Amino acid sequence: MRILMFSTYFPPQYSGAAKQAISLSTHLRERGHYIEFVTIWWPGLSESDEVEGFPVRRLETGRGIKHREFRLWCNLFRYVWQRRSDFDILHSHGAYYTNSIVGPLARLVGWKSLVKASMADNDLFGIKASLAGQIHYSFLRKVDICVAISRDLKSEFLSAGFPSERVYYIPNGVDTERFRPASLPGKSKLRRALGLPLDAPVALTVGVFDHRKNIGWLIEQWAKHDAFGTGTILLAIGPQSREDPDGRFLRSLRNLASKRPGILRLMDQVEDIERYYQVADLFVLPSTNEGMPNVVLEAMASGLPCVATVVSGTKELVRDGETGYTFEVGNPTSLRQAVFRVLNNGKGSFGHRGRKMVEEKYSLAVLAERYEVLYQNLVSSKSKST
Repeated sequence: MRILMFSTYFPPQYSGAAKQAISLSTHLRERGHYIEFVTIWWPGLSESDEVEGFPVRRLETGRGIKHREFRLWCNLFRYVWQRRSDFDILHSHGAYYTNSIVGPLARLVGWKSLVKASMADNDLFGIKASLAGQIHYSFLRKVDICVAISRDLKSEFLSAGFPSERVYYIPNGVDTERFRPASLPGKSKLRRALGLPLDAPVALTVGVFDHRKNIGWLIEQWAKHDAFGTGTILLAIGPQSREDPDGRFLRSLRNLASKRPGILRLMDQVEDIERYYQVADLFVLPSTNEGMPNVVLEAMASGLPCVATVVSGTKELVRDGETGYTFEVGNPTSLRQAVFRVLNNGKGSFGHRGRKMVEEKYSLAVLAERYEVLYQNLVSSKSKST
């Protein structure tokens, strides 16, 4: 099958949804399908590109503050029309207002369409509540399949009035070959190579330093409460946020970490992130909102027990007393209790159960097969209708 993937953010822009899209597409490509990407153009980037072997086309949006999507939609229409004989499916990574245009466009050129909602209380926020919300709803009604990556998101689609037969629950996946536990000797060797002490527990958190990921709050609480008396080093890895264009917020966190090197380490985004999962003892996710967090899947695949906020997606992954413990958003007492419980109650068994869970339910190899079946059914229905 020939699939055109649409993602509003795409490398070098940091995006969990784009990261998941590339990982899924890599597995689909290995299964014999042809895939290209179309995305938004940002200053300094080329119009045509190649990312991890996939052709990428970047399109301009409007330059004003309001209704920038209209120019994008016009450019996307022209591009899809020019390529109307080249693809069978238009797959959007995001079900936002801007992304919803894929439904009408695909119908116009005779393709099938699919949108994958990536964030609870976000992709569908305000749907039907305003003129834009009515347009959003109308466009999404023309999409053939809506994919929800969490149970919460599936409920949102159904509550908004989308037919149950067109709403599918397919969670995010993880590459269980790339993300896997290290042996004890391997872990010690990696710690030496990465400049981490051998005798202190390491808690890892990974994500953009922005408000939603809430890593700044976690760092501040870790410093304020002296690692909650555990002696655990918090290692925070991720890129600067688009919300922090001058880097002021990130610099303040680096300054705080420099004053507490025994319990805090900050790093920029790294390509070999799997090595850092392998040297950690637990993973912490402090997010205020999620869909199905890639980083928790990566941590569990790496054999780490997880401490995570009770938000969409994590409720399906982090099971108290089985794969880790959850805590309340923005509650340092709840965070301290969860960290203590993980450190003092069999980290290895939590990690083992987490690894087994992702192998069985969240492996990208398994989920790529589910998408393949979904695509085949869509293309088959198109053939029957013509």
